[in-house]
Amino acid sequence: MRNKIIKSFSVRLSLRFMFILSLAVIFLSLGVLFFLRTMVRMTQFQNLKNAEDQVFLAFSRDNENFKKESVTLTPDIPYFITYIIYNSETQEVIATNDPFLPLLSDTKGKAKRYYQKDFFFDGDLDILYYSTRHENLVFAVAENIENNSFSMILKKLPLTLLLMIVPILFISFLLSLFITKNTINPVVKITKSAQNLTTENLDMILPVSKRQDEIDELSKTFNSLFMRIKADFDRERQFSNDVAHELNTPLTVISGQANLLLRWGKEDPLQLEKSLMAIKDESKSMHTIIENLLQISRIESGRISPQISKISIGEVFERIRNEAQSIAAQVSFDISISSGDINEKDSDSVLYTDPEMLHQILTILISNSIKFAGDKCAIKLSFIKKDGFIIIREEDNGPGISEEALPHVFERFYRADEAHIRTAGGSGLGLSIAKTLCSAIGAQITAGNAVPNGALFEITLESQKNKKIMLDRLT
Repeated sequence: MRNKIIKSFSVRLSLRFMFILSLAVIFLSLGVLFFLRTMVRMTQFQNLKNAEDQVFLAFSRDNENFKKESVTLTPDIPYFITYIIYNSETQEVIATNDPFLPLLSDTKGKAKRYYQKDFFFDGDLDILYYSTRHENLVFAVAENIENNSFSMILKKLPLTLLLMIVPILFISFLLSLFITKNTINPVVKITKSAQNLTTENLDMILPVSKRQDEIDELSKTFNSLFMRIKADFDRERQFSNDVAHELNTPLTVISGQANLLLRWGKEDPLQLEKSLMAIKDESKSMHTIIENLLQISRIESGRISPQISKISIGEVFERIRNEAQSIAAQVSFDISISSGDINEKDSDSVLYTDPEMLHQILTILISNSIKFAGDKCAIKLSFIKKDGFIIIREEDNGPGISEEALPHVFERFYRADEAHIRTAGGSGLGLSIAKTLCSAIGAQITAGNAVPNGALFEITLESQKNKKIMLDRLT
């Protein structure tokens, strides 16, 4: 319990505040004492100087009468101030109101302290005096420090301040502890709420007050963070479910065909060939899914980095067209290369990027169009330079993408049909790979619908000048 109290943030903060306050009080007290001492010394000095002036004035006025023994010097000075006038050469005392006062030397315009231990049989001599010399006569006035009220106050003042500091520090500790606890109470609530968070209730909102202060900003930041974490968890759960579903289907087919082989495959050559071909196709499908997932993982982890180089977009388009028509000869292509910049020529339509990654992105888009629009689809490839950006556009004349599917087309394993049927073919990872590759080369990819019909994909890259700077840095 004791360790818990010591480790408490509010207690530690209060102790620090008390420590800082104690230092401030000590230094302030020392400053006040020094100031008071200086003021008292200045006042005493001024009183002694005035008294010395009065003694000198009274001596000057009655100088002639001092020859008579009956004359006594009566200066107008306070009763607690003693004086002495003596001849500095003969050490003869001319006048004094204290026969025990020693011969005090000239202080040269300053007030000095004179202390002599056991000067009296019952005590010490401790005085503050001021002395001036006029020709061979020394005029000295003194004040007993022990009996001076200001000096007595100064002596007792440190102890008084010390006694005052103790309750002040105790009260300040309690007040700071109360204030600190109330101040960090919202943080305590946030901590307790955060401790109750699990992967199952990440949507729980941390408390937010109406003060709109830094703690509210902290709560809002954590709430936003938890929402993003929840979205990531949900996405990963969905991804795990999708992977399980995608791999479960070919495994089910393989298992079923294996059972058929065990029952009739030995006697029925036709069934044997049919089952082996089905197992081969499903194994290939599983291999494709795994390879695609590994490729996405390698790209996202940075193990595959883009190799930036200068490429001609016309050559890239021609390569894509030849490869597509070698697979689906009836696919038609319309290639358009134009520049919206004044100083750019069509023949200079080049860009700086990774040629193989760009080729793979376009291959995925073309394959997607052929898959949904058919072998006789018409595909248009466009290259546009405008306002410092490079836009590569791919569109077809197929059925297009439904409004419900548009926000999800780049998600892994997503197909437009909610049942995730496999009639359309593919692993559902193509567009996800395309998006990952675009991120790797610093491009943005968007999906939409062409006019009057068909799917439309746009790849937007940075300007040619920026890409050239990137190339220079890489080389």
